[in-house]
Amino acid sequence: MRFDRCPADGDLPERWILEGADVQATVVPEAGMNLVSLAVAGVERLRMPEPLGSFMATARTGGVPLLHPWANRLRGDRYGFEGIEVDLGGFDGLKRDGAGLPMHGLLLRHGGWRVETTAGERGGVVEGRLGWTDETPGFEAHPFPHDLAIRWEIGQGEGVTARCTTIVEAGGIDVPLGTGWHPYLRPAAGVDRAAIEVRGPEMRRAELDGSGLPVLDPDGQPRLAPPSSIDGPLGDRTFDDLHRPVGRGWSASVRCGDDEVTLRADEHWSWLQVYAPAGSDYVCFEPMLAPTAALTDGSAAVVPAGGRLEATIEIHVHVEEERCWGRTASDRTCGTGRCWSPVAGRASAPRPPRPRPRPACASW
Repeated sequence: MRFDRCPADGDLPERWILEGADVQATVVPEAGMNLVSLAVAGVERLRMPEPLGSFMATARTGGVPLLHPWANRLRGDRYGFEGIEVDLGGFDGLKRDGAGLPMHGLLLRHGGWRVETTAGERGGVVEGRLGWTDETPGFEAHPFPHDLAIRWEIGQGEGVTARCTTIVEAGGIDVPLGTGWHPYLRPAAGVDRAAIEVRGPEMRRAELDGSGLPVLDPDGQPRLAPPSSIDGPLGDRTFDDLHRPVGRGWSASVRCGDDEVTLRADEHWSWLQVYAPAGSDYVCFEPMLAPTAALTDGSAAVVPAGGRLEATIEIHVHVEEERCWGRTASDRTCGTGRCWSPVAGRASAPRPPRPRPRPACASW
């Protein structure tokens, strides 16, 4: 398997598409090296809010976008680090929340990625590299030179795994970061929330103010509750909370019957935002190098001058071998690898194997 390039066409950006025996994946560099699609066994496991062409017109999130150099909100337009002061007030094009706070970094819509791809027997690799220098658009909003590389590896084995490695190589000065990812995970589109099981690590929830910003202790760190769990049915629950996982490295998942989508994060992703608004058929487990507002609160992760950070997340999709076919999401009942027909009152046969043609660039 390997990623094939589809050039930009009309309102569609350049896409890199991989297709295997039972997996199709699409990465869009200009949308933050975004894994905008991961279809396994014919079922899309990520959520996009709208078609790709209109999605690119505004700085919306969906799929698995990179949030760099900060994730979620900053406390205001001004921040400083080691004598360098930044004022974001004069920067056009920043994504901002409803209260006007800068949100989700600088790369949600950013060209200039240099992309390479390689093929392996069990999967494909696509890697984007971006030099962050004083010649890069937006550099003044984060004036700390570094080289950034994002590597997606899609492989098949026991299920399908999308492994993403984030590499930051600092230049001549220290680089402060609050980088994160925003994966929109779902077992399948349109599944009843009562059938979705949520599992997460043991973690400590941060107290947030009305703007979604951490309430700080006297030492300037987020105020944390005792360890707790979010495990259980999604049901009527909603989430928009910041957490500090207990221990080094963590995993979280959404499950419906025999279909499970798991996100695993290594020890560098020491903070986690959980997001699931009312009515959603998805849950976002957002790994972060530092807490919300880290750049403005002085709690950023730091890559020292000349140093290197390499941090990894994995999205693993496990499905029952016998897949339902020919049914809409509303026809499926979770809890079995087969498809229950409400009309016939019995389980339908699994879909027969069929050839999967190479994806057409126009398919988006």
